[in-house]
Amino acid sequence: MTTEPTNPFASPQADITTTGRPEVDQAYPMTATAPALIEDVPEPHHRTVRTFKMRFLLGLPNVVIPITLGILFYGMAAFGPAWLDLGGNASLALLIGSMATFFTLIYVLTNAFRQDYWWEMFMRRQIASRPAPWISLSAHPSEFVTLTSTQPKSMASFQLGSNEAEIIDIGLIQLDKTEGVMVLECDNRRYRIPRNSLLACDVQQIKLQSPWTPVVMIACQTDEGPHEFCIMPADDHPWLEFAGRYRKRQAERLAQEIYELPRTR
Repeated sequence: MTTEPTNPFASPQADITTTGRPEVDQAYPMTATAPALIEDVPEPHHRTVRTFKMRFLLGLPNVVIPITLGILFYGMAAFGPAWLDLGGNASLALLIGSMATFFTLIYVLTNAFRQDYWWEMFMRRQIASRPAPWISLSAHPSEFVTLTSTQPKSMASFQLGSNEAEIIDIGLIQLDKTEGVMVLECDNRRYRIPRNSLLACDVQQIKLQSPWTPVVMIACQTDEGPHEFCIMPADDHPWLEFAGRYRKRQAERLAQEIYELPRTR
């Protein structure tokens, strides 16, 4: 047991031993010469945005829209031919048209409800209310990001399919090109990562909620050792998400901007 006195006024240090510690003897392409700082957001602002209630409410349209459209078009396909007194070929055409319209509307309406837009709005309001945030919403540009784990979480025995990564936080990222620092002010934690503390910064693919998603994998040196997490840029143009290449371009752009931060002494 340590004999050093505890400073009650010190900032709370985040426990990163369970979420971002890599494997022992992990090799990295870069060498760190400075430590990154990771802290828990102090109360009462800790985990006030991405709550279970907000996740339920913002995820509800993705459930309600398909169910509502499914009932509507099932009724059209099942009862439409008899109501319109259509023959066999006309009934088949109505069924095919209903299915095509059904899937098209699901894609259009679910993408029109931009979940990241609402998360960003809530995060900016929350950060503006904090007494001493690590980022300045007016001094430098910032963008909304989602943080995920690098390692897949263990799936329950009744769940099918392979393991997936998990969302660990949401927040705003700010790149200070003068100081050479990447700062993340999130719902759960705060990150101040100098360019000199980076061990790795590259684009990888992780399995997140079924599809393989391009993300920026970050490894940085802390006082407790290397720490890893992934950054997923926001869906600024949700209509392009289905194309597949949009997320990759966004991840490559962010990784390049982080990599080009100047090294400071």
